[in-house]
Amino acid sequence: MHDLLVPDVALLEKWLGDSGYESYVCDQCHGLHISAIQTLEGVLDSRLFVEPWGVMFSTELDIRTSAVLALSADLPRLNMQFPTLKLFISIPDEATPMLVASSSLLTSQGITTPQLHEYFGVAVESLQQLLQECQQMQFLYLEREESEMMSLEEEEGSNPSYH
Repeated sequence: MHDLLVPDVALLEKWLGDSGYESYVCDQCHGLHISAIQTLEGVLDSRLFVEPWGVMFSTELDIRTSAVLALSADLPRLNMQFPTLKLFISIPDEATPMLVASSSLLTSQGITTPQLHEYFGVAVESLQQLLQECQQMQFLYLEREESEMMSLEEEEGSNPSYH
């Protein structure tokens, strides 16, 4: 029988490292940032938080402003398609809109290492599927779109139109 442990940030960091996920603790939010997910195109931030009741995994996706209405209409379907994630739109005053995907695991009575590995594996897989779906639906603001737009503007600038 496995021992049940109530994880803290240090234990989560060790368990994630044992699973092959590089992470670091942020001084500003005290979250455990997941490097492999943060580097995916369209992801603004991805982190685990230790709360008194358990662990919360939260990832913010960068949404195109022009896609907010379509995403809002599609949100019930996405929530049904990804039942292990809670999805909602956040529109901060000073930043671009975000689709927040979160998942939680109750840990106040303790969990085992295999339970955390299963929870996190399912959460990451669901998140990757959500990311693909959002890319296909063209909801995400992607860096390559920005570079393509800049190249088009440069091309148009080099060929002035006299019409």
